[in-house]
Amino acid sequence: MKTQNKSIEELLKLENQIDDKLRGNQGNKSYWQNLESQLKVFIARKRIREHHGRQLRLQLVRIKEEQKKEIDAAAEQYQQHQRLLSQLAPPVNVKPKKEEVEVEEVEEEEEDEDEEEKMAKKVRRKVDVTVLEDPELDEQERERKWRALTNDQLEEVTQELYRIGCYSPPYNNFDDTMPGIEILDVQADTEILMERREMNRKNRPTGSDPAPSNSVDPKMMAIARQGMEGDESTFSVEEQLETQKHLWSDKYRPRKPTYLNRVQTGFDWNKYNQTHYDQDNPPPKIVQGYKFNIFYPDLLDVTKTPTFTVTPCDDRDFAIIRFKSGPPYEDIAFKVVNREWETLYKNGYKCQFQNGVFQLWFMFKKYRYRR
Repeated sequence: MKTQNKSIEELLKLENQIDDKLRGNQGNKSYWQNLESQLKVFIARKRIREHHGRQLRLQLVRIKEEQKKEIDAAAEQYQQHQRLLSQLAPPVNVKPKKEEVEVEEVEEEEEDEDEEEKMAKKVRRKVDVTVLEDPELDEQERERKWRALTNDQLEEVTQELYRIGCYSPPYNNFDDTMPGIEILDVQADTEILMERREMNRKNRPTGSDPAPSNSVDPKMMAIARQGMEGDESTFSVEEQLETQKHLWSDKYRPRKPTYLNRVQTGFDWNKYNQTHYDQDNPPPKIVQGYKFNIFYPDLLDVTKTPTFTVTPCDDRDFAIIRFKSGPPYEDIAFKVVNREWETLYKNGYKCQFQNGVFQLWFMFKKYRYRR
């Protein structure tokens, strides 16, 4: 059913016909009910459009009346100005010729027309900025005045606003300041800032000074303590390294990472120990493995995984594990027992870097006793 070009009266008549069909139970009832609901929505939209069109036409008429009043006032002012000029002009006794008089009258008429046209254009272009930005106007009235401007007037108003304020906030009076706002003196604030910078520069530690302990996230600590058993204990004996010099030490403050290391000890019930010891007289405990948990929460380049190296000591029974990462962390090393590792996952080996925690877990291989 086409309803685009129908008037409201025709649509209301159509709605009455549908009501008659519904009351008389003619045809498909659900179809006519659906059509009636859609028709009511369309009628409401039609009424809103017509009302909006009437309001726009009334607004256009008001704008034209205001512009006409402004033009009439400017024309009246121009005529008064011309009358004053004619009264102040000296009288001329020489009678010009008839042809010259006619030419002068034509030229004066053309000049008057040009002046009136220029004045009309000036009236159309000239807009009072203070009226547009009057604080007593409400938002709707201000929006209406701005929308009534032409493109030339809008350009002139924006240029005038730029010349007046230069897009800078105006200075307020000290007495108008809201309570609770602290007003700073520029010179005093600059001096305080320079003093604080100088104090920080003096108190800044060098690369050889011990770095402060880092605050560790409880989630990282929970990851490091996961699966901790009774045979495990923590150890934090670091191996002293040579003085480290980094290329990035001037830009970032070097510091050592925080860690939570675990060592697992237990009895090795091999054939020899089974022969010479029992449960009441157990053999001495030995180191069975290590679990290193190094925390790097502030690592700048998280795409580079920390690495480790193992180097032998002067004592062949021990070795040095050195952990290396990027800025702002220094290298850190630990002394461990020098034995062969189990490198299978099912035997407890783990080497991963996840959530800012580098984990290296390994167990030592068990040797069989032979006679």
